[in-house]
Order: sequence, then structure tokens, then C-alpha cells
Amino acid sequence: MGLFSKISKIFTADWGTLFRSTRQLRKDSGRGFFDLLLDQSRMFSRGGYTWAEYSLYEFDRIRDPHLRATFGSEYYDNKLIVRSSSTAASQDLFTDKSKFNKIFREYLGREYLDLSTATEADFRDFVSRNKVFFAKIPTGHGGDGVRRISLDAGSDLTQTYQELLEQGLTVLEEEIIMHEGMKAVSPTSLCSLRIGTVLQEDGSVEILYMRLRTAMKDPVVDNISRGGGFSKISDDGVLLNPCVTFKPYRRYVTHHPITGTEFVGFKLPMFDQVQGYVRELAQLVPEQRYVGWDIALTEKGPVVIEGNEKPSLYMYQAAQFFPDDVGPRANLEKVFGISLPAPKL
Repeated sequence: MGLFSKISKIFTADWGTLFRSTRQLRKDSGRGFFDLLLDQSRMFSRGGYTWAEYSLYEFDRIRDPHLRATFGSEYYDNKLIVRSSSTAASQDLFTDKSKFNKIFREYLGREYLDLSTATEADFRDFVSRNKVFFAKIPTGHGGDGVRRISLDAGSDLTQTYQELLEQGLTVLEEEIIMHEGMKAVSPTSLCSLRIGTVLQEDGSVEILYMRLRTAMKDPVVDNISRGGGFSKISDDGVLLNPCVTFKPYRRYVTHHPITGTEFVGFKLPMFDQVQGYVRELAQLVPEQRYVGWDIALTEKGPVVIEGNEKPSLYMYQAAQFFPDDVGPRANLEKVFGISLPAPKL
């Protein structure tokens, strides 16, 4: 990582969350606050590990540099992985939600409208069928730039149309109605599955990981960066771990804070359709070999919310998924067919 990148990170870091997270790590590990801060700084400088990765990989507890090196890092390893498995053109198709929706139209399971090319008449036609819809910035990430719009008989449609254009909220989508069986683990917002797929040279699709993402309190999105949690899903659709979150600090949540439903052992509905579905998705843009798919479960089956062209590694590598403290670096090299330089930690 270059000197400029390191300096820019200093000025853009979320210091409030970092300090709060570090205070929790101090309680969990018994180590000193400044010892942990310095250690996180070293791991970022030497290996490219973010503070969130440090927390989720339990580096406050796992101090052996050889074990730490078995976990891939966001700024070194993931950059190599993404670069080796995509092109700038293929990434653009996933970065822009309007382009993505056109390519994956048959898999969306919902109506959508691109306001950048639609007329006000098109908008009025769309909202005549969708009084509730989601408006998104085409290139928004992490749940930012997403609004849930609810219209009624008194709504000024011309004003709404103009406001959406002014705010850049040009991707409109019919609201996804989640499967009733998912509300036990996500009563306030749409609950999604994050599934990482890697297209192999022989045309087969490797499913790298499957995770449930759920909101703890956010009424709109389940993004981990907004305080949501995630858990590992077995091949037959059963949650295997408590939900872990790193915002505002690392927590392992055994029961949903609103419904009281226990995460471990929860069986996801309609899951028998999911793996075949994502394998189909993974073959539509072969130049983008690696994708982190966000999938919703509805009464009719799985539907794709979006595909992430640069999915972070932490959802795959959280330490609780590797109880022997050996991370999946070797598996990453095998699945992607690349060699990841061993960090000098």
C-alpha cells in the first residue's frame, strides 16, 4: 500500500467507531487499549487488514503471525483476487444498478424503472402499480443512497418525480415481499443472503460461501456496515452460528433482539432452490468470475437484489466460522487459481 493511500486512510477513517470497537476488544481480550490500537495499525500497514477485519478475525485473541496470515486481507489479497477474476468493463455492469437490472431482468422477480431514460408519464405508470417502491442511486454501496418511498392519494407525483431526479435516485424498484418464514430473523427489513460464487475455467461454478444477513434494528436495509449481523448457512439451509456484527463493535448475537428467535438451527424456507439459482446467475457475465450475490427469499422463490463486483472477504472469513483458528487463505488460492503473497506480519 502506497504512502498516499496510508495517509488518506488516516483522514477518512471512522475514528469514533474504531475507538469504540477497540474498547470492546480490550474488554474481550484483557489487552491494553493502546496495545490493540498499535497492533491494528501494524496489521493494516504490513498486511492490509482493516480494523473491521482485525475484529472479525479475532486478531485480538489470535496473535500468532502464522495463523493470522492464513486469513486474506481486504487491501492486499482481495484486490489481487478481484483483479484476477474480473475486468473493468464487467465490474461496471455490476457497479451501475441500472445496467445490472437490464442484464438480470429475468431474475429480478420485480418491476423496475430507470428514471434517467424514463419520462414522467412512465413514472406515473410505474407508481400506479407500485404505491410502495425503493429508489436507489445507481452507484450507491453499503445501503447508502436507498430510500423506501410510500405514496398515497394525496402525493404530488410531479414533485416526487422531480425530487428523485434531483437527488440522483433514478433506479426505482418494486418492493420485494419477503417470505413470511424469514420474518422470525428479520422483522424490520428485507433479509438477504450473501452468496459468493466463482466461475471456474471449465464453466462450473464454485460456491465460496453462503451467509444470512439480517438487520438488528435498521428498518430499511440489512447491511453489515449499518449494524446488521451475519451467520453461516449450511448446504441444506440451516444457520450454523450466532450472528456476528462489527458495528458499532464486535458482538455475537444468539437470538434476534426483536423476535427472540435463536439463530443457530434456524431453517431457511425455499432454500432448495437457492444454489441452482445463483449458479445460473454466475454464468450470465463470465468475465466477472467472482460475485457476491445479495439474494432475497420470497414466497415464489429466490430473487436477486444485486451483485457485488468487489465483495469484501470478511463475510467469508469471520473467525467463528473457522474454530481451529486456521483461516481459508489456502482455499482462496485453490478456488481462484492464484498465489497470494504471504504477508510479513
